[in-house]
Amino acid sequence: MEVPGDIQSEDDQGGEAECEEDPLIWQGLVPRGVLMSLTQQEINRQEVINELFYTERAHLRMLKVLDCVFCQRLNRDGILPPEDIKHIFINLEEILQNHQVHHALLARKLVIFKHFMLSLCTRIQFSGEEEQKLKRAVATFCSNQPSALELIKTRQKKDQKFNLFMQEAQSNRLCRRLQLKDIIPVEMQRVTKYPLLLDNIAKYTEDIEERKKVKRAGDCCKKILNHVNQAVKEAENKQVHTLESSI
Repeated sequence: MEVPGDIQSEDDQGGEAECEEDPLIWQGLVPRGVLMSLTQQEINRQEVINELFYTERAHLRMLKVLDCVFCQRLNRDGILPPEDIKHIFINLEEILQNHQVHHALLARKLVIFKHFMLSLCTRIQFSGEEEQKLKRAVATFCSNQPSALELIKTRQKKDQKFNLFMQEAQSNRLCRRLQLKDIIPVEMQRVTKYPLLLDNIAKYTEDIEERKKVKRAGDCCKKILNHVNQAVKEAENKQVHTLESSI
């Protein structure tokens, strides 16, 4: 099976896949003398910051897999009708762009960290317009999840061509033994984790002003999560009502 070049090159860079999930890698960037001078509070804070960066990186990578291994091939090979592909992946491109911007911001802060060794700004600030945009995008993708998964399940039972494609695509090493039904929910899982990570960063931040900024970012993420949860709940209720009406 064809492997998308941009993901393949990232995946093959000397065990980078393992590094994506390693929250302790930051310690290798700090001279031993500096590392020994850190308080436990500073170490704990940096570990959470590093987890935020690397888990976001891993999440972005999985969104690219969703796009390249599944969505683009389904479109290119005409395996499903365009309306079905649109229904399953609804606004994936928008979600992917949002995370690329977010990851680029974190990556720039990591460069600062490499230069100064002790400082990694953790501000994830949203204007009112940006918050509303994120709410709409994530809510659209996540609330579509139940019906998307149902469509995938139905298609696999009835469409041999699609079923064969799924077996081949899901065997791709880039999927890491995950099926499409496991990959689609990763956006909801990620949105759920943001407030937890930011709360932990705030807990370990000694500077009062910086702590306030982190808490504001955490509160913003909680608002987005609450909005998404409500949208998902409404979508699930609508799906149940539709199923009951068809019986």
